Amino acid sequence: MREDVFLALIALHLLAATTWVGGVLFFVFAVVPAARAAPSAGIPDAVGRAFRPVAYVALATLIVTGPLLLLLQGIGPRTLGQARFWASAFGTTLAVKAGLVALVLALTVWHDAVLGPRAERTRRPGATRLVGRAIGLLSVAILLAGLLLTQGL
Repeated sequence: MREDVFLALIALHLLAATTWVGGVLFFVFAVVPAARAAPSAGIPDAVGRAFRPVAYVALATLIVTGPLLLLLQGIGPRTLGQARFWASAFGTTLAVKAGLVALVLALTVWHDAVLGPRAERTRRPGATRLVGRAIGLLSVAILLAGLLLTQGL
């Protein structure tokens, strides 16, 4: 039973990661360039509003399944409270990944709640685009950190 749950959580985590990162990269590399070609069409706003609920569900899924996967691997509060865990390669990689996740969450909220509405009012999306690109790059870095964790690093 535990192995089935573990595999189901891995599948769910990977699906959510694919949805989040794929959506962000699609937006950065397809939607924004298309909007530059047809600026009056309002493409980024429409796509962003449509993708936002999907993205938030994916992020929530990642935030729930990540710690559950750690627990199922025997990495619980006791282990996380030990300095030697964080000094290990796995612990250091996990700390980097967790820090990147926190940064992406903060940037996403700032992007969606502050910068996006401001860009709509002022028609100056420069900062919004820059933060969107940063979210994309950081999301790829999170994927790479996750890959390292699967290799025990």
